[in-house]
Amino acid sequence: MSANDVVISGMSGRFPLSDNTDELARNLYAGTDMVTGDDTRWPIDLLDINPRMGKITDFNKFDSTFFGLADQLVTEIDPQARMLLEVAYEAIMDAGINPREIRGSNTGVYVGVSMYPACEGYPEDMQPDARSTIQQLALISMSNIKNFYASRISFVFDLKGPSMIVDTACSASLTAMTVAMNDMRLGQIDNAIVCGTHMVFEPFILQLQQESGLCSQKGVSAVLDEGADGFVKGEAVNGVFLQRRHNARRVYGTVRTARMNNDANKTIGMFFPSTVAQEELMVSTYTDAGIDPLELTYFEAHCTGTKVGDTQEVKAIYNAYCKAPGRQTPLPLGVVKSNLGHSEGGSGITSIIKVLISYENECIPPNRNLNQLKSECEDWLVSITWVLVVPMHT
Repeated sequence: MSANDVVISGMSGRFPLSDNTDELARNLYAGTDMVTGDDTRWPIDLLDINPRMGKITDFNKFDSTFFGLADQLVTEIDPQARMLLEVAYEAIMDAGINPREIRGSNTGVYVGVSMYPACEGYPEDMQPDARSTIQQLALISMSNIKNFYASRISFVFDLKGPSMIVDTACSASLTAMTVAMNDMRLGQIDNAIVCGTHMVFEPFILQLQQESGLCSQKGVSAVLDEGADGFVKGEAVNGVFLQRRHNARRVYGTVRTARMNNDANKTIGMFFPSTVAQEELMVSTYTDAGIDPLELTYFEAHCTGTKVGDTQEVKAIYNAYCKAPGRQTPLPLGVVKSNLGHSEGGSGITSIIKVLISYENECIPPNRNLNQLKSECEDWLVSITWVLVVPMHT
């Protein structure tokens, strides 16, 4: 290990049925189903959609005075923006640092987010021809631009490093982590706050994705199960604090490297995942980091519950970490989405936090909802162990 290694020194988050990472850990180890169906967002029978999602239950306790923001501004920004400020503060504090210590520092802020087009438009009582209404619309519009998710954190904490949002769909927060990691390796920043966020307030989006078959109509996050019929939406607003080892007061884990790629052109279409591209990325990543794949003791997968994506990913994991290097012992496989749903742009950091929880407690939490393994995966999972009801020690 080097004193300049990049480490994760703090973490924080809001998750379904979990207001912080400690509650998330308790729910994971208890095998709690964090996907629920109720009318807290919209009526249960609205649009004939299945209301089951992994929902953040409490998101309206923001203290604007604490963060030095005007009440008029805060009332117009969406809950994700408010909670991002909270989790950024908590991640810094979790690292044993008073946020005042990094004011004016070269700290970057990188936020992964999934952006959907507005489905509801402006409120019906708005009159665009009235001057006061124009000012109100401008405030609403400017306050809710997701581009400001990162900039608002930099503003509140007086951070002078790069400040950006990253939207690469479901990989957004891990892409944000990769950008932050590269900036740290190049010496362009001293610290980084990397966040991910995804919440669902538009029922139309859920209706569209259930009807298209992308989301589960049963509302069950049955990752790798023969009966999986799509993913279940989950929510997360979370963040980690990155430092160099010699400055860190706490070390949850070392980030050896981070890489990303793209499938490029495929005859089968842009949206069909490529096993080959995923395998190539895995191999190039552990080769770049100088890591022996046989020394890997746990793999937290992206698998979401879709009919095609899961099998392609598991095949890539098998090829890269089992078949090619000649693994003789099982590789434990975990997927946090089976517990709380798929938090899309926030899912990558959610998975990282689960890994940190697993190693901090020296025990891998159990996955859920696997009754009959997908037939396509049976050959590959000879060398990969699904972490079932009884947690497996690492």
